[in-house]
Amino acid sequence: MGVDLAGELESTNQKASAESITDSNILASKSTATEVQLAKVLALLRQGPKTTIELRHHAVMMPAARIFQLKREQDFEITTELVALYDDQGVRHRKCARYHLVERVTSQSAFDFGSAP
Repeated sequence: MGVDLAGELESTNQKASAESITDSNILASKSTATEVQLAKVLALLRQGPKTTIELRHHAVMMPAARIFQLKREQDFEITTELVALYDDQGVRHRKCARYHLVERVTSQSAFDFGSAP
């Protein structure tokens, strides 16, 4: 077992499940491991839409690649909207991506309105 010095998390040859780590731990992590970054992007998108700039502020340096992985490899539905934004230095970016996670509704929860009296 080794130690990921950037994130101070123990690492093994097996991938850690994103569900086994709480969102607060994930968001506080400084790890650049792909699995941690995927979990971080997912946790952030569950809070609401995020732009490329916002994801980079959370140490996800290649947000488009992580979004691609979540969409293609893990089958999440994430939509992309192009917006004009200003960064911290006041530079205008005409086509900055804003990502929206479309939460899945299970058939059971869609029809579960509670029990009748």
